[in-house]
Amino acid sequence: MGWWGKASKAGLALVFIFAVFAAAVYFGERSVRPAGLKAQEFVEYAPVDAAGRIVPTAKRQAARYEADPIYRAVVGETGPRVAFIVPFDLPRPQADLAFFLAATPGLQEIRLNHQVIQPNVPLDTLRGAADGTAVYYMLPETALKAGRNEIEVLVETQSSILALAPFHIGPAVEAAKAAAMVDLISTTLPLVAISFLTFAVLLCLVTNWPPADRPRIRSLVVLMGIWALRTYFITFQTPFEVPFLITSFLYYLLEGSVIIAFARHLLAGEASSAHWLKRLAWLWVALIVYLASITAAGFVVGPAVRNWFKALAFIESGLLAVLAIFGLLALSWGLATRRDGRWLERLSLMFCLLALSVDAADSAFDLSFPFVRDLPLTFYSAGPAGLFLGLGIVASIAREASEARRTVMQSNQILAARLEEQDAELARSYDAQKQMLQRQVVLEERQRIVRDMHDGIGGQLLGLMMQVRGGATEAKVIEQGLQSSIADLRLIVDSMDTAEEGLAETLRSFEHRVRAQVEAAGITFTVRHGLEEDQPGPGPRPTLQILRVLQEAVTNAMRHSGAREISLTSRSLPDRAIEIEVADDGRGLPAEIKGGRGLTSMRSRAEAIGGALHVHSGERGTSVRLSLSLQAD
Repeated sequence: MGWWGKASKAGLALVFIFAVFAAAVYFGERSVRPAGLKAQEFVEYAPVDAAGRIVPTAKRQAARYEADPIYRAVVGETGPRVAFIVPFDLPRPQADLAFFLAATPGLQEIRLNHQVIQPNVPLDTLRGAADGTAVYYMLPETALKAGRNEIEVLVETQSSILALAPFHIGPAVEAAKAAAMVDLISTTLPLVAISFLTFAVLLCLVTNWPPADRPRIRSLVVLMGIWALRTYFITFQTPFEVPFLITSFLYYLLEGSVIIAFARHLLAGEASSAHWLKRLAWLWVALIVYLASITAAGFVVGPAVRNWFKALAFIESGLLAVLAIFGLLALSWGLATRRDGRWLERLSLMFCLLALSVDAADSAFDLSFPFVRDLPLTFYSAGPAGLFLGLGIVASIAREASEARRTVMQSNQILAARLEEQDAELARSYDAQKQMLQRQVVLEERQRIVRDMHDGIGGQLLGLMMQVRGGATEAKVIEQGLQSSIADLRLIVDSMDTAEEGLAETLRSFEHRVRAQVEAAGITFTVRHGLEEDQPGPGPRPTLQILRVLQEAVTNAMRHSGAREISLTSRSLPDRAIEIEVADDGRGLPAEIKGGRGLTSMRSRAEAIGGALHVHSGERGTSVRLSLSLQAD
């Protein structure tokens, strides 16, 4: 997006926030007025005595309507207490008629045709700097009369003016609605705003912000804190009676502080902010010193000090005007150009800055709503606007927290995927290394078997050859020696070929080779394989020892048992143990076999590979069972 596109987007943001603010103010100002309320050119007022009665001999004077909007009377002419007289005509007394009176400072007592309808008790229990709230009073039908009626409004002041706010006499329903809206805008919404601002401040303080965001958050906390204090001071009564000079001191201090805090927040995080932040700090000190000086002087020089406060008001208004122009432009430009997700925060800040500016301008120039001359601005916009600031900051923090959570989840997913890839790669590497080690072990075993072949079978064949050369060996002995060497050679080949494929495959190869020999001797050969296909073998050398034990058992059964059936059974046991059994249904082992070297050799082979050999022989046959535990890699 080019510069023109960004500027257009920033302009749209300004138009949007102006439109939203104007709509809110228009709706608010219309809703706080009963239908038909119109300002009169003036109302009369007269001084009252100590009992609150109009002095009979006193001349009534005119309090003209001003755009504040108020009917203004001067203290010097009548004293600090007057009664404003509101006349109205009725064709006949009627019920459900009410007297609506907007926020009037120092309201004391109200009488209808000399009959008290509001006694002289404090009404402004929530009175702050805004000084009062709108009220309405039912006009008793018994106190009304046909023709001219008069309402007397007794007002007292501590300042230089006596004021009567706009009023209306009409249906009670309309007056009640308007008074409720005044209470909502002037009291309830500021209270909710203070609550949200306090919550937002606490939320900012307890959140662990990244270092880059901390200057902005600190300035935002200061701004929201001062805004909440200003809203409270304007809206609600202080816990104790405060002199006028102290009230003025606090009011102008909070007004100036909120301007400085706003400027400080707009500069927070900018490249050139350090230099300007120091100047703002000195400006803050100067404001406090100036206010403290004129407040102290006010107790000596008296009312003349009000001119010094007015001078400060103009200075603050000028500073606020500059801040509003540059602040609104900067915030709208940030909305158009920055993708940091803080659009809610910026919109709420724009709304509040606009409300603060309108309040200051209204105090200086008594503004009316544009193009609607009979709709003067009557309430402080900045108080309710604090609700938008609090909501905007809370929503912005919630959005940032949600975005951070989403980022963390995405990072976790990416990290988990990478960990899975690394685990898979490690597993593949481990499997490859394991296979290499297994091949190395098998190769080493084969080399040892080759050496055994050289030393064993080679030695047997060499011995037979020497016997043949000497001519002292019978052909049958030579044949038996050769058959033994061939059988052992086959066992070696089987152990080497099937060692990597598992023990089940080794036993099937053994079955295939032995079956022909057993069945050639007229004996039935039965095999029951119970080992798992993926049951790993113990390695070439242990496999060779197992095969030699089984071969010896089958050979003994064929030669000596007279059996009609020989069986080979294998089964898996718990804890990676196996059991292989060779059994026959013959007459049992003869004595020379039971104590011979064959069984001794078989037991030695079984023990060499960590197993045990169990031989059971009787009239129903012989069982040779090899038990072996296969340890995990």
